[in-house]
Amino acid sequence: MKRAQSPEEKVRHLTTAPIPQLVGELSLPTIISMLVTSFYNMADTFFVGRINTQSTAAVGVAFSAMAFIQAVSFFFGHGSGNYISRCLGAKRYEDAERMAATGFFSSLGIGVVIAVLGNVFIVPLSRMLGSTETTFYVIAVYFGAAGIKNTRWAVPAALCADLAGFAFSALFARLL
Repeated sequence: MKRAQSPEEKVRHLTTAPIPQLVGELSLPTIISMLVTSFYNMADTFFVGRINTQSTAAVGVAFSAMAFIQAVSFFFGHGSGNYISRCLGAKRYEDAERMAATGFFSSLGIGVVIAVLGNVFIVPLSRMLGSTETTFYVIAVYFGAAGIKNTRWAVPAALCADLAGFAFSALFARLL
């Protein structure tokens, strides 16, 4: 297990290590995350597609919504990351920490707003993404089959799962 680096050691590493090595080290977590998401959607489509075409359509609608949510997350993540990198390069560590907190909490706040508005406007949003009456039925059957009696808790549960994933990602990044 690697020991934690001091800010000075991190700056030295980022300014002296070969660029291809740094690009590999810093982009690998994002690449893995995007691959896992794609593999999950492919597996989901494969297994759900064996049920019927309406189920596959429901997965397609969900994937479109997820892509939008990821785009908003990337907006905050990439923008914050860019500014944080410039602050760290200029050795303005407090500004970098402030931006990290601002980016995280802004993303979390917008995520909650998207979740609330998504639940309120689920029907028009689903229609805009190409959903039909049959697809709505499939989504209702899915919630029933998954044992979700009160759909009000589906989004908060998913947000808690995302938060747990974030915490474990941070833990594993620290250990590596």
